[in-house]
Amino acid sequence: MSSQSSQPPVQQPILTSEERKEQLAKCLLSQYRFATVGVVGGAGYSLLRKSSKPGPWPMLAGGFVGTLGDYIYGYFVECAHLRESDAIFEIKDKP
Repeated sequence: MSSQSSQPPVQQPILTSEERKEQLAKCLLSQYRFATVGVVGGAGYSLLRKSSKPGPWPMLAGGFVGTLGDYIYGYFVECAHLRESDAIFEIKDKP
């Protein structure tokens, strides 16, 4: 016997525009990969360059660049299903 049943696929609930915007914001704010890599990379750079004492600036710069990368990656890749499913950022003229 097969362990798979013939159930219909689960339908995702239809969200209002405001609910979708809220989910998009939550999705974008949950991105942290590149910021973490940037801070760790900046800390590593600071440790390797300890003779010139660069201070916290490499970590801050890495975190800033990583955060920008997170938002860009999240908007175009991770959260694209929320962005594209209901043209919430476009105003269309209806004839």
